[in-house]
Amino acid sequence: MKTNAIKLARALVWLVYAWTAVTIVLLLLAFLLQLLGADPSAGFVEWVYRSTQRAMAPFRGIFESITLSDESVLDVSILLAIIVYGFVSIGLNVALDWLSGMLRTAEEREQYQALLAAQSAAARPAAPSNTGYVVRLAGPDGVSATAVLTEQATGTYIDLTANGLDPTRQYSVWSESDTGGRVTAGTFQPSSIGPTKLAITSPLGLAHTKLFGVALLGLPGEVGSTDVLAARVT
Repeated sequence: MKTNAIKLARALVWLVYAWTAVTIVLLLLAFLLQLLGADPSAGFVEWVYRSTQRAMAPFRGIFESITLSDESVLDVSILLAIIVYGFVSIGLNVALDWLSGMLRTAEEREQYQALLAAQSAAARPAAPSNTGYVVRLAGPDGVSATAVLTEQATGTYIDLTANGLDPTRQYSVWSESDTGGRVTAGTFQPSSIGPTKLAITSPLGLAHTKLFGVALLGLPGEVGSTDVLAARVT
């Protein structure tokens, strides 16, 4: 719905912008034809003057035309109209760029959500066990996440939604067993559009999982990682 509304608004603005651009061209032609003393009875000249009558209606009478010779006329009102419509055209161009940016963002968000839904549907176990655990994690500077851990035959299915992570860095999802051993379920880079959603499986069973969290991986050349989110499971 939002994407369609933006497309409609952009189409309307584009139509007004196109009309303004054509009007500026016709006004410039009318100004030059009057300045050069074109014969007003000629078909093309008559059409140009007739086409600019409506656009010139608000500007007639503001300035007196200056007669340069028997045939040449300097119509200052047309110059004013060209300037005003020029500023309107610039504003419409800015509006088009802004709406185009909003449309790209909305389309990228829709594509991202569709991709997440497809990945989640593909990764979700067909018949998960009723034994599940919801883990809510909170970290510094507004970083937070919610994970649903579901027991399955091959380990633990993890449905993770995280907010506030740095989209320029790499992170890992880990589980720690009751014996202290840590298992990495997978690595990921957060999305820059909306929350980050993952559907992955840890080889560590839910019954043996005591801690669950997300760690920030070191930059190239650095060793180790730093836990940014962690919570006790059982």
